[in-house]
Amino acid sequence: MKIGIDAQTTVGQPTGFGFYVQNLTDTLLKIDQKNKYLLFYPKGKRDLSTPARLWRDQATIPFQALRQGVNVLHHPCFSVPIVTPMPVVVTVHDLIANFFGEDIPFYSRLFFARWMPFSYRWATRIIAISDHTRADVMRVLNIPAQKIRVIPLAAGAHYRPIKDHAEITRVRARYKIAPDYVLHVGTLSPRKNLEFLVRVFRTLAPRYPTLQLVLTGKKGWYYQGLFHLVRKEGLTRRVVFTQYVHEADKPALYSGARVFAFPSLYEGFGLPPLEAMACGTPVVASNTSSVPEVVGDAGILLSPHSEKEWITTLGRLLESNQERKILRGRGLKRAQYFSWEKTARKTIEVYEEVAQLKR
Repeated sequence: MKIGIDAQTTVGQPTGFGFYVQNLTDTLLKIDQKNKYLLFYPKGKRDLSTPARLWRDQATIPFQALRQGVNVLHHPCFSVPIVTPMPVVVTVHDLIANFFGEDIPFYSRLFFARWMPFSYRWATRIIAISDHTRADVMRVLNIPAQKIRVIPLAAGAHYRPIKDHAEITRVRARYKIAPDYVLHVGTLSPRKNLEFLVRVFRTLAPRYPTLQLVLTGKKGWYYQGLFHLVRKEGLTRRVVFTQYVHEADKPALYSGARVFAFPSLYEGFGLPPLEAMACGTPVVASNTSSVPEVVGDAGILLSPHSEKEWITTLGRLLESNQERKILRGRGLKRAQYFSWEKTARKTIEVYEEVAQLKR
């Protein structure tokens, strides 16, 4: 069986979508000797515009798949092609654009909140990356449960505790980070609730004069308010924006942090807390959307609206080596529950299922 997979999100500077596709395809190629995989890449390494992405989803990839005799086509991130002769699997990561449309520019909102959800009805099967996403798809889009399979993500195999202090020091120096810091990983956008985190840090900062708040990730939509708040509060020396961080550097950044803080308002899965746990970093995260499915009882889950709870909890963790040690052990154990081999094998089952069906 020939399986075609759109790999456009793996080029350039990958974020969550790209890490999903890269880890999934690497593992599929490693463990599956029975099927043949064809990966479809765009020309160049720039991010596609919305019109270009729409054309690629609906015309370019289906034509390439048909010409190369693909039996099953997998769109792992974007819209489902309406016209293809072969069955199509789509991975739905979240319905963020439907719930947080005000955080997305108009034309992108039309694509992500209107066209993409509409196109899901043409998928032969839908892979949801969490139970929460599956419930959203059923409730908001009225898609039946029997069409959806839940397959969680995993942290990459390179996410592990880095015990080489020289390596942690080298990575810190590369991004101009002090030895003592609280870390957040993720694109800078309103949904990540980072202005909230800065306000929490503003209260803690006088008690911990050497502590920094490190915010990694490239700029998303409407990030300007975050930078304005940091300047307004006089925290430009205490809040570090690393911009995009290469994958090879992330395990050391996680391992060097005293605490990983993740107050996101909504996640389809929430990969950064899992990566942090895999590196042995104590996690404090929001108790919303899919995040509790990932963190379980291995971290501390709080309301992403209660500054008081976050101030109290982060302050307690910064003071308590023992509590951080307990969370470190729980996180390492929890992270072992997820693996890309599990994800890949369950995905193969979906391919084999749809191959028996007609488009």
